[in-house]
Amino acid sequence: MVKGFIPALLMLFVPKKKKRIIFSSDHNIAFKHSSKYLFEYFLKHHQDFEIKFVINSDEYRKKLTMEYGDYFIRSNTLSGHFYVLMAKTWVVSSFETPVGGVLLNIGRKVHHLSHGSPLKNIGLMENSCGKLKKTYYWLIRKNFSYFYSCADIFTPIWVKCLGVNVEDVVIQPLARNELILQPQKELFKSITTKMPHGRHVLYAPTWRPFSDTKLFNFDDFSVARLTECLENNQINIHLRLHPNFSDKIPPELLVSPRIRILGNNDVHDINSILGEFDAVITDYSSIYIDFILTLKPVMFLPYDYSAYNENVGFAIDFQKYTPGPKPASYDKFENELTALLEDRGYYLSERKRVNDELNTIKLEPSKSNADFIISKII
Repeated sequence: MVKGFIPALLMLFVPKKKKRIIFSSDHNIAFKHSSKYLFEYFLKHHQDFEIKFVINSDEYRKKLTMEYGDYFIRSNTLSGHFYVLMAKTWVVSSFETPVGGVLLNIGRKVHHLSHGSPLKNIGLMENSCGKLKKTYYWLIRKNFSYFYSCADIFTPIWVKCLGVNVEDVVIQPLARNELILQPQKELFKSITTKMPHGRHVLYAPTWRPFSDTKLFNFDDFSVARLTECLENNQINIHLRLHPNFSDKIPPELLVSPRIRILGNNDVHDINSILGEFDAVITDYSSIYIDFILTLKPVMFLPYDYSAYNENVGFAIDFQKYTPGPKPASYDKFENELTALLEDRGYYLSERKRVNDELNTIKLEPSKSNADFIISKII
């Protein structure tokens, strides 16, 4: 922010290029999240614009240039810095803007696509939010013109957790959800081909800042019973865990050929195959909000709800907006899992209600984002 302040100040009153759109993601070295997929949409459907994505890693930028073409630039050089500052529109999916500074939305439109739906307390709503973080948020919020929210219910939450004005929050879907309804079937096939025939369930628990995550945390749980259940019902479970926890998985769980770890090396972006799973199991991850676009079953294992609510907290009513069973014993877990997979009508009305309330725009999310951005340029 300090290094970018003077260049940004010098460029405040310089006319910007209306046809130039700059995209970026985490720390300007990543090519992921919604900004990646919206960038790809613009390349395909709006080539009349001058589109660039900021990648400050030389090696990664060369790799992407070979794959996509000459659409990737550096912003950490003087020429790159001013090239980015000349753009009328920036599109980001993190709090790191293409270049640093403050008041970066003066003379341009800066669109923050957001990471996902704020199911839990984040930002200024976090229990541990200190003075330094509050100051940081107060400064960077003035860099953005629009914050995207998937539904009206999340609008006041974005206002609270980011400290932005309510008129700056607009209802727009996550561009990354383009993949939910059009998953990469070949990638999913390559991941599942070595597993036994059957249905595939994603188990994606949330990382906890106050304790380790416990898998299948039931008093009556045993690996033998789970293995037997999975084999009898031809169910495969894919464990998608936080990297900090992946080395703490009980090894006896992985004895069954029907249980495997689905790590970042297997698939970097889970959204690319999320829509192919037959069901999702989670605890407090907002991944289910994306997944219910398919209206497929979800199950919740909130075994430490009270502790999580006390240490992290929820931005919306967890009980009201989690449309699936919450078994408290392993016996119940088996019964609920098989019921969800055998009867697609089980909890379907609840899933439809929550999908309508939490995903306002369900189809063509990238097109919706692009149309809104272009309307602001015009």
